[in-house]
Amino acid sequence: MTLALENAALRQQLTVYQRTQRRPRLRSHDRLFWILLRRLWPGWDRALIVVKPATVIAWHRQGFKVLWRRRSMRGKVGRPQILREHIVFIQRISRDHPEWGEDKIAEELAAKFGIEHSGSTIRRYMVPRGRAPRGDQSWRTFIRNHAKEVWACDLLTQYTAFFKVVYIFVVMEVGSRRIVHVNVTTNPTLAWIKQQIREATAWGNTPRLLVHNNDAMFGQFGRSVTVERDGLKRSYRSHLDLWLNDVMGIEGLPIPYGAPNASPHVERFIRTLREEALNHFIFLGADHIRRVVSEYVRYYNGARPSQAIHGIPDPYPELKQPPPQAGQLIALPVLGGIQHDYRLAA
Repeated sequence: MTLALENAALRQQLTVYQRTQRRPRLRSHDRLFWILLRRLWPGWDRALIVVKPATVIAWHRQGFKVLWRRRSMRGKVGRPQILREHIVFIQRISRDHPEWGEDKIAEELAAKFGIEHSGSTIRRYMVPRGRAPRGDQSWRTFIRNHAKEVWACDLLTQYTAFFKVVYIFVVMEVGSRRIVHVNVTTNPTLAWIKQQIREATAWGNTPRLLVHNNDAMFGQFGRSVTVERDGLKRSYRSHLDLWLNDVMGIEGLPIPYGAPNASPHVERFIRTLREEALNHFIFLGADHIRRVVSEYVRYYNGARPSQAIHGIPDPYPELKQPPPQAGQLIALPVLGGIQHDYRLAA
């Protein structure tokens, strides 16, 4: 018997080799032959040449997976669905009382309707809940509600051709996305930043809140300092906030540490300024940067539509008029043609 099985194994492999010239290709009945031979003959692996014994074992395991997968798919997968009437009850109760959990609803159904379901089943059919209401406003909601009274400021750096660092100070009105003030320097001291805020508010347009990050140039105290005046105590994280409150009548709002996304409006403008202006030049000095930034800010405020407000922050007088119905499309170059201000000319 053993000799006959060994001869059958060798003849089968010889048949496989004769089908091809290079690499033997096993078919489904070839794999089935070796799976059955493994079950019938203990010495099947000694006569195996075309593949490794581990390959035949893998075929056997794969066959078991296919077999049991087909057998398990004959009926419906998962737990059976409960009555439609019960689903309606669960959804009605969970909609009326979003604060009730699945255990509370299960007790209600069992005590009053005689309906017995597990908590996991009831949770499956409950109406999805929104987030629990907060006891206070979120930062995003606060900024959106007070956008017309909020300014945001930030500093960015730019290198010159001679590897000198120049700092650009930007102040934005959050509600309109208008750039209120911009200036550059090579030595951004706290006194210089205070002067920029004075110039930005020189014409009486003073915000109630000024959002800024935790840059060391703003005179960080290291930890909050409490100051008492007129019986009221206030905490400050930087000398700039203390000066803003005492001198300018502005409340400074430092963002949380390591959270630049808390001041996204001015951060987005900084990215726009880099991509549309700064990255296209090799600067020779601070004055060169000042001219480029000033020209771009005029274009940004007066002619560049903002996707955030679906309009222009502070449009030029001619753009405040109704647009012409006909005309020739012209492009006014900005920054030597890096950007364009498109108009209709008669």
